[in-house]
Amino acid sequence: MKNQNSESSEAKTYQSGYGNTTSESGRSRRSFLKLAGSSAALLALPLGVSTVFAKSGDWITDSGFPASGIYLSPVQAVGANFNSVGSYWEVNSGDGNLLGVQLRVSSDGTTFSDWQAVSVDPDERGLTVRFYGRLLFVSGSYVQFRLNIPAGLSLKLFGLGFVDSSAGPVPPQAPAPRFLPAGKANRPYIISRADWGANEGLRYSGGQEIWPKEYRPAKVVVIHHSETPNSYDGNPAVDVRGIYYYHAVTKGWGDIGYNYLIDWKGNIYEGRTGGENVVGGHAYQYNYGSVGICMIGSFAATSPTAAQLDALVKLIAWECVDKNIDPNARFFFVDRNNVNALTGHREIINTTCPGDAGFATIATTRQKVSAIVGSNGGVQGTPNVALNSVTFSPTALKTGDLLKIEAAITNTGPVPLESQDPAPGFIYDEGQTYESLNLAKESGKFRFAVDFSDNTTSTSHPYRWGFGKTLAPGESVTITGFIRMHTVRQIDMFGGIIQEYVKYFDDNIGTTRIQTATPGPNRTDRAVSRASDPNIIYFNETGHNLGYAFRRYWAANGGLPIFGYPLTEEFEEPSPTEPSKTFVVQYFQRNRFEYHPEFKGTQYEVLLGLLGVQLTTNRSFFKVAPVPNMPDRIYFNETGHTLKASFYRYWKANGGLPVFGYPISEEFPERNPDDGKTYTVQYFERNRFEYHPDNAGTQYEVLLGLLGTQLCRQKGWLT
Repeated sequence: MKNQNSESSEAKTYQSGYGNTTSESGRSRRSFLKLAGSSAALLALPLGVSTVFAKSGDWITDSGFPASGIYLSPVQAVGANFNSVGSYWEVNSGDGNLLGVQLRVSSDGTTFSDWQAVSVDPDERGLTVRFYGRLLFVSGSYVQFRLNIPAGLSLKLFGLGFVDSSAGPVPPQAPAPRFLPAGKANRPYIISRADWGANEGLRYSGGQEIWPKEYRPAKVVVIHHSETPNSYDGNPAVDVRGIYYYHAVTKGWGDIGYNYLIDWKGNIYEGRTGGENVVGGHAYQYNYGSVGICMIGSFAATSPTAAQLDALVKLIAWECVDKNIDPNARFFFVDRNNVNALTGHREIINTTCPGDAGFATIATTRQKVSAIVGSNGGVQGTPNVALNSVTFSPTALKTGDLLKIEAAITNTGPVPLESQDPAPGFIYDEGQTYESLNLAKESGKFRFAVDFSDNTTSTSHPYRWGFGKTLAPGESVTITGFIRMHTVRQIDMFGGIIQEYVKYFDDNIGTTRIQTATPGPNRTDRAVSRASDPNIIYFNETGHNLGYAFRRYWAANGGLPIFGYPLTEEFEEPSPTEPSKTFVVQYFQRNRFEYHPEFKGTQYEVLLGLLGVQLTTNRSFFKVAPVPNMPDRIYFNETGHTLKASFYRYWKANGGLPVFGYPISEEFPERNPDDGKTYTVQYFERNRFEYHPDNAGTQYEVLLGLLGTQLCRQKGWLT
C-alpha cells in the first residue's frame, strides 16, 4: 500500500488485530493486517476468557524513512476512540535511544492537539531488541507521528499501539486507615487486580503463561513514576489498565512490571500477579530482591499529590515490617555498593525516574517510614551470636595451595540473624578483600571474618563469608571458607563475627600460625624454543611452544583471537571436574586445552576447559524465564539463559557451542580485573564475552575475557 507523506516517500503501514498468529514481519505476538486505503476499522477480537477491559490496535510503518532528518507520517484514522498510545521501534544500525519521537491526536482528523514529545522507556525486563516510548494518555480517533532521525541511525520500523481502557469497573472505596503506632504497620488497603479490571487473558499465549512467576526475598524498595500525563482521571483505574496493557501486550511481557501502583487519589493497586516477593519487571537486574512501586504521573517538575505520598509511606512501612527491611539501611545490592534500602529508580539505573520533583520527596518519605516502623525495620529484640570455634588447615602450605577455614556459629539471641554474600565455600585469593570483590557491607547483616597478624592495609578482617542462610534463634551452623595463599611467609590468622556497620561480637578466636613455602617450578616460566621441529611453533611473546594436536586444534578453531598465546608448556594436571583423572594440558590466555587420547582421531581429541564454570563456582547467576527465539536472540533451556544481539552474532560466527559452551549468565556490568574498566559481560561455560561499544561495527566489538590468565594468577603462576 502506498501513502504519501510530507517528504514524498513511501511507507508500508499495517493495522494490528488480536490473536497469536505470526505476522508477515514476525515482530509481534498479534497479527498484522494490511490497510486498504488510509484508514480501517479497529479490530476488537476477544483477548481472553475474561471480560475485555482494554481494546487495542497497532499501526506499523516499516519503510520510506529518510537516511536522516524528519519523517512525517500521514494522518491515521484509527477507526475507534482510544485513550492511550504506546510507541515502539526497531533499528538496523545505530543507537535507537537517539530517535526523536512526537505524536499528536485528533477526534475529527482536522483539529489536532499540540505535538507531544515521547521519551524512551527502557525495557526493564531486558527481553527484547525493541525500543519503546513512554505511554501517552491521550484521547482521540486520529493520530499522526513525527520522527527526527539522526545521522547514523537506520530505522527498521516504527509502530503505535492504541488502547481504550475506559470500560471497566470502578474500584471500591478504600476504608478509612487505622492509626499506626510506632514500630508497627498495618497492611494498607490494596485494590486487587480483579477490582481494577485486570484482563487476566493478556497473561497467556497458546494456553501458556507468558511470564512465569519467580520469587526472591525482597530487601530493597524502588520508587518509580509512570511518566504519564498528570491528567487525574475521575476513575484512575483507567490509567492502571492502560499501563497494564502497555506492559503486557505492547511490550510483550505478559503482565504489568510494577509490584504496586499508586494514583493521585492515594489508591494503591496490586500490580504484578503472584503476591508477595514475586519478581517484577521495573529495574533490569535489580528486579531480583526488590519491590517496585510506581506513582502514576509525571514528576519531573510537579510533585506527587499529598494523598499519593501518604499512601506511599503507608505501603512502604508495611513492606518494611513484613520483610524486616531497615528503611535507613545502605548495602551492597546485586552489583552496586551503598544502595539505599528505600531508593529511587535513578539511584540504581541511568534514568531520570521518578523525576526531579518525585525524587526530592524520597528523603522525607524515608523519615516518615522510619517514624512508623523504627530504625530497624520492625525487627524487635537485641541480636546476639557466639563463635564457638575456628579451625585453620593445613598450617603448612605451598604458594598456590588453599587454606581451609571452618567456623562453628550459634545464634544465642532472640531474633533471626540475616547474613549476606559471599556464601560458604567462597575462595579468596590472598591479597583480595571483600571490598575489592564488590562484596561490600550490608548494614546490619552478619558475617564470619578473618584477619591476620601483619595486616598493614586499611581493610580490617579482609576475608568475610556469610552464613549461607538466616540463622534462627538457637540455631547453629558450621561454615567453610578458603584462601588461596600466594606469598612465602609466616603469619598468625584468627576469626571473628561482625554485624556490618554495627559491631564485632567475637574476635581473635582460633589464632593459628600459618606457614607458606615456595612450590615447585613455575608453569609460566619461559621455555626453550623447540621450533626446529616443523610441528611446533614458538611464541616469543610468552616464551612457550605449541605443537602437534594442540597446535592443530588452536589453528583450526580461531587461533590467536579466540585462545590467545600459550602461557605454559604441556604438562600433566588433575582434572578440576574429575579429580581422579589426569590429563595433559596447556594453558592459554583465554582457555585451557586438554588432550584426550581415548578420542584420538576424532573431533574430541582436544577438549577445552570449562573455565567460565570454574571461575564462577562461588557466584550465583539467576536464571530467566523462557522467551521465544528471534533472529537476533536465542534461549537455552539447558542453562536457563538468553543469548542475543552482538554476543549472539559473535558466538555463532566464532565456533558456537563447541568453543564457548552454553551461556551461564545473562548480560550484566562487571569490572574487568585486567584494566579496571567496567564492561557489559556474559559468562559462558568456557569463556566470558565483553562488549566494547567504542569498537562497535568492528571485529573488536566483542572481546573474550582472559580467563586462562586469570586462572594462572589464582594458581600463583602469574603476578
